[in-house]
Amino acid sequence: MKKLVPLFCLACVLVASCHNSVKQIEPSEAFRNALDEVMLRQPKANKVKPDELERRREPIVLKLSFDDCIELAMTHNRAILFEQLNAEVAAADVIAAKSNLDFFVGANVGYSRSQQAIQSRFPGDSRDEDITATTTLGINASLPFATGTTLDVTGSFVRNDSNNPFQTFEFYPSTTLKVTQHLLNGFGFVPNLGNSWIAENNRTIADWQIEVTRNEQALAVAMAYWNLVEAEGELDVLYRQEDLARDALELAKSRLEAEIGTRLDVLAQEANLKSQQVSIIQAEAQVELRTDELLRAIHPDLIHGYALFDNYTIVIDATTEADTSRVGADEPNLLEEVKAALRRRPEIRQAAKQIENAGLSIEMSEYGLLPTLDLETDFTVKGFGVEFDDSLNSWDDFENLEYGFALKFGVPLQNSAGRASLSRSEINKRSAILSARETETNVILEVANAVRQIKSARRAVNASEESRRLQVETYEAEQERQKAGLATSYEVKQALNDLTQAELDLVKSKIGLERARLQLQKATGELGR
Repeated sequence: MKKLVPLFCLACVLVASCHNSVKQIEPSEAFRNALDEVMLRQPKANKVKPDELERRREPIVLKLSFDDCIELAMTHNRAILFEQLNAEVAAADVIAAKSNLDFFVGANVGYSRSQQAIQSRFPGDSRDEDITATTTLGINASLPFATGTTLDVTGSFVRNDSNNPFQTFEFYPSTTLKVTQHLLNGFGFVPNLGNSWIAENNRTIADWQIEVTRNEQALAVAMAYWNLVEAEGELDVLYRQEDLARDALELAKSRLEAEIGTRLDVLAQEANLKSQQVSIIQAEAQVELRTDELLRAIHPDLIHGYALFDNYTIVIDATTEADTSRVGADEPNLLEEVKAALRRRPEIRQAAKQIENAGLSIEMSEYGLLPTLDLETDFTVKGFGVEFDDSLNSWDDFENLEYGFALKFGVPLQNSAGRASLSRSEINKRSAILSARETETNVILEVANAVRQIKSARRAVNASEESRRLQVETYEAEQERQKAGLATSYEVKQALNDLTQAELDLVKSKIGLERARLQLQKATGELGR
């Protein structure tokens, strides 16, 4: 047991050394780097250093535009980073798929000694034992080709030391050239390069998957950004409605004191105020949730601050406003947008590559059904001599040659593996074709839905603008009535509250149009570029 302790300690040291070779980044370091990077985009008044967060009580305010969020996400969004790693793995798989054509070089050193009693003697033989010692030095190389050809070269040098008086040489070099050619199964480029072609296609698919993910994550960032803008707008309206509820409560109390109101009116206004405050609490929590969703999408390392600092909070000041001018006045043409999507979307190109890979697998499997027929040829040159120079001269003059050829034929009688592989490849191709058709269908429906959303959102914007115009007229009319003594200040504030709600509805409609525009850009493959 005591002998096992040093071995166990050595194993622990080796394991620890293996782990230490991988660079690990602590969450605190990643968070500090993320905060420093984001602060580069902030005005001087908003800049905060990580060292200040231990004693800071105020929230960190980040002024971020829509473009800022997209740029940060394209660099730090983890879904994109994962796909980039997958692309690197696919590139490594290409190298592995070409390993069957790797050039191989080797060397060998050997020594053997045989010693046995003399079984029969000739006159004058005084030996008691027959002793032979052989020392061998050699090199070998193997070079496969994509045509199914393998070239093997072997060179060796042998020295024999023996007490046999009949041994006429002590040294001999030998060089052998062997060529093997597959004539049926394994012949040609498809069985030898098929796996590398499939791996290269998979690498292309992985590169296109980065584009797919960038497109999807750009839309996710856009949705998170406008969700936050919408939540902040709703919270602002609730704050104004709370002020109006307080005024209504004060008015009810005044009417009760003047004996022109009832206690029931006061209780109703108190309940209304509490209801508004509950809505505000829920809206504030919704703003925090939308903020975290946006942070996770653009730079998830910023989330680590919640685990590192007690009073850590972030407030995002979204500086980009919804603007209907970003959507053209002309209605989008569904047919043209669908054609553009089928031309640009990497999912379509991925589906085509999958079909191509399935076809290659079928071709490779068909070769597996063929019998084997291999042609082997070899050519050997040897040199013999008592002295080293004599053996080299003999080898150089091609005095001792060996050459020949052989045909090897084999037929798999059942070949269950080959037939199963071909069936599986044919099924995979049919599946790839169906998947491509399904992908095209999904893209067409996605574009059609986005076009419909744009049309619907534009009508909603027009209706919201008309509603806001009418509320402006109502508010101005209430102000005139107040000047004439026909309306109270509460009625004016109520009209202002209705106007604020109409303005929020207009902002929501514009955000809806922005979302529809972004959905169309994502559907046509433009958003993540």
